[in-house]
Amino acid sequence: MNLWETIRTVLGEIRHHKMRSALTLLGIILGTLSITVMTCLLQGVVVTVWSGFADLGFDGVVLVRNQQARDLTEAAVFARSEGLQPEDAQLLLSRGKLVASVAPVDFYEDIVRRGDEERKAQITGATSSYPYVRNRAMESGRFINEADELAFARVCVLGHRLKNRLFGTEDAVGQSINIGSRRFSIVGVGMKLGNQFVNDDDFIQEMEGLYMPLSTLRKFYSGEDGPVALLAVKGKDMERLGDLKSEVEASLRIAHRGAEDFRVMNIAEEMLRARKQAGDQIRSWQIVLGAIAGISLIVGGIGLMSVLLISIGERLYEIGLRKAIGATDFEVFLQFLAESVILSMMGGALGVAGGVGITLWAGSFFPSGLPIQMDGLAIALGTALALGILYGIYPALIASRLEPVEALRSAA
Repeated sequence: MNLWETIRTVLGEIRHHKMRSALTLLGIILGTLSITVMTCLLQGVVVTVWSGFADLGFDGVVLVRNQQARDLTEAAVFARSEGLQPEDAQLLLSRGKLVASVAPVDFYEDIVRRGDEERKAQITGATSSYPYVRNRAMESGRFINEADELAFARVCVLGHRLKNRLFGTEDAVGQSINIGSRRFSIVGVGMKLGNQFVNDDDFIQEMEGLYMPLSTLRKFYSGEDGPVALLAVKGKDMERLGDLKSEVEASLRIAHRGAEDFRVMNIAEEMLRARKQAGDQIRSWQIVLGAIAGISLIVGGIGLMSVLLISIGERLYEIGLRKAIGATDFEVFLQFLAESVILSMMGGALGVAGGVGITLWAGSFFPSGLPIQMDGLAIALGTALALGILYGIYPALIASRLEPVEALRSAA
């Protein structure tokens, strides 16, 4: 029997036993659909979670904050230092072998106005290195540059939410707002931060605030003599975060005349631990969803084998006649094995098609959509093929070992 004849026979069986064939294919369809949706959904979750972690902006970063004196003796030592200063950034870059970039940052709160609309917002004083250190991208326009810092320019970058509250869908770049009593030009708008899986309160505060040059903030608002709120230090090597922390501490201790009026927090290591925990949870979900899909496929395979055994009982005369006119055991074996594989692959193709449809629909609920994972489709179809072979071997052996005379007598 050639392949076309086998396909015609399978299609004839499906047409004559529609309900039985539908129930047979259902288990395979559900199993392959589950695998397709599971791989695409989990990949979408992984992409979204890692994107949220990237938005936190702490990969490879240690934060340096001011440390308050705990007693009079320590206060006397701290008096020798001016605290964290913007100049410390250049010192760390010149002395640090593991330092890639440093962003001094200061904060202030004031009323932001545009026409009749006003908001109390956090103002972040930043330098041109801030986007690189904290992994910040622009939705439109540009970020603060070195020329803005040198000129104490009255320019600002709006957070994503603040822009929407003040301007709605209108383009904000090139327009002006009042910050306190001063007029500022808008040069850029920041991207939306976070997502449904990684959503931090700092994201909201940052998106409802704005950035301006650190030099401008210190001149007009927070004061030029006081310390900045923090230094964000980005390292060159993610594998040497501990060494980076030690290097920063040693450099600042010298710059501050021996006063340890600062505290270095290895945020990057905390991020690595958080990523590991998230990865463990995702793997747990992969195991759970994989088990569900596997059970569906096993049930579908058992149903497939049962239907093939029933089909053999109904086709005893056909089997006996074929063997009586010269069909070998191997040819009969291949016929029924091919039928099992074709049925299984039909169920697999329908399941994959349904899985792709569900994935495209579910993708509308994800910021970046859900990717159609070709390896997931290949796994689903490959599993269907394997089930067709595995669960078709036994019925095919039963059919191939029937004696022609016994088969014809039983059919009669």
